[in-house]
Amino acid sequence: MPFNKVVTSDIFIRACIEAQGIFTSGNRSYDSLVAPGATSVRRPKLPKLVVKKNTGTAADSDDRKGTKADTIMVETSLNTYAVPIKDEIAAQFESNKKLVNDFAQAAKTTLEREWDKDFIAAAMATTNIIQTAASGTLTWKDLIKISQKFRTLEVPRDGMIMVVSAALEDQLMDIDVIKNAASYNTQILSTGKLINVNGFEIFVSGLVPKTTVNNKDCVVGIHGPGLASIISNTGEIKEAWDGVNLQDNLDFVAHAGFELDGAEFAVVLELK
Repeated sequence: MPFNKVVTSDIFIRACIEAQGIFTSGNRSYDSLVAPGATSVRRPKLPKLVVKKNTGTAADSDDRKGTKADTIMVETSLNTYAVPIKDEIAAQFESNKKLVNDFAQAAKTTLEREWDKDFIAAAMATTNIIQTAASGTLTWKDLIKISQKFRTLEVPRDGMIMVVSAALEDQLMDIDVIKNAASYNTQILSTGKLINVNGFEIFVSGLVPKTTVNNKDCVVGIHGPGLASIISNTGEIKEAWDGVNLQDNLDFVAHAGFELDGAEFAVVLELK
C-alpha cells in the first residue's frame, strides 16, 4: 500500500438547509395565548364598518354591523412537528457527544425551514391569483401589480413582504429598477438581500412551490400582520434509551400553526 496520511477533522460538513426565518414576518402576537397549552387558536375578525353621510340607519339595516353577529372567527389548528434522531452509543464515545450537539443545531434549522415552508403555503391558500403581463417573464410592472392589488383591497402597508421563487431570481435581478438599486446599495451587493423595495421586504426562496392549478413559478405577496404565525413550543427534546440497538432515540419536537386571517392578506403572482 502506498503512503497515505489521512486526517479526520472535527469540523462537520453541514447539510444544505434553507432557513431564512420568513415565518417571523407573520403575526407572532398569539404565541403567549397558547403558552398554557392549546389545540388551536381562534381569533375574532372584525367586519368593515359603514359610514353614512347626512342620513340615519334603520335598526335592522345590514349597514348596522353587530359586535357579535358580524364578527367572524378564524381558527388555526396547531401541528406537532418532530425531528427524529438516533444517537448511537459508539458515536457518543467516539465523538465525546460532539456529533449529537451538531445534530441538535441542524434539527433547529430544519424546524425553521419547515415553518418557512408552511408559512409560504398558508399565504398561497389565498384566492387572489394574478398573472404576469407577458408569458414566462417577470417584470417591474408585474411586481407593482402585487402592490396595486393590495391597495385595491385596502390592506395596510405595514409589514409587507414578497417571497420570490428561486426559479425567478435571475429575472428578478435583471429588472432595471432592482439592478440599479443593487448597483448603488453596498448592502445589497455585499449581502444579496433586497430590503424595502417599493415598501416590500424581498426574500428569494427555494421553498416557494409552483402554483397548484397552473403549475407555474410565482411571487407571493404577504401582509405579515394578516398571517398568523403561532409557535407554542419550540425545540423541546424527548429522549429514550434503546437497549436493543444501544442508542438514544431523540425527537426534537415543536407545536406551531400558520394560517391567513383572510384571503385579502396575500396575493400570488404567477408566470403567465
